[in-house]
Amino acid sequence: MKTLRLHLSPKENLRFNRFENLFLSEKKLKKFHIWFLILFCCCTFYSKAQTPLDAAVSFSGNEGYFKVVVADTNNVNEIEMLVGTDDNASEMFSHIFTYDQTSGLPFGMSYSRTGNEINVGMGTVTFLNAYHAKVRLKNGSNNWSNWYEFIGN
Repeated sequence: MKTLRLHLSPKENLRFNRFENLFLSEKKLKKFHIWFLILFCCCTFYSKAQTPLDAAVSFSGNEGYFKVVVADTNNVNEIEMLVGTDDNASEMFSHIFTYDQTSGLPFGMSYSRTGNEINVGMGTVTFLNAYHAKVRLKNGSNNWSNWYEFIGN
């Protein structure tokens, strides 16, 4: 290494010394790895919840059904569903479900899950010719995902 350093300019030699002090010293390298690990863990734990992969609304008579497909069912705590006439409306349906809670639901509503597919019975709804629906998920860290939105008719 010393022979290589003879061919460096004073400025390059100073940069090399800084690099050597930061990354080639075992004590400082361990400290760098520990800080990197702490930063990585903090970023990992404070992430948004997963966004649903797919969703659909269907009707049978005056009953409404909302289907949601998620990538992973392990870290879902709540599901919020809205159906209305525009992107901010919820006059047709609005409810936050506790994940996998099948009892204690409001009258007419139902909840079931098969694998990664969640099916919600919205109960009796007023049928709209066109509707805007959206769904989002909350993870174990109480972080909501982005909305999964779609328009149907």
